Amino acid sequence: MVKIIGAPKLVVWAEKIRKERMKVWQETSPEVFKAIEPILSGQSSADWWISNKDKGLDAICKQLLGKFK
Repeated sequence: MVKIIGAPKLVVWAEKIRKERMKVWQETSPEVFKAIEPILSGQSSADWWISNKDKGLDAICKQLLGKFK
């Protein structure tokens, strides 16, 4: 996983969010998570993790895959 960047306090918060969300998303749908894990692991912005802290895996997939259209 890449290092999260941003304001120091936001980085600490975002690292906690990333750890929790990755676990939840993996448990929600292991197959889908495995497919998008490299994309998630590349998210380095603290703001991104904080903005997406309450989203489900389906919403994250739509958001991430929308970038590739």
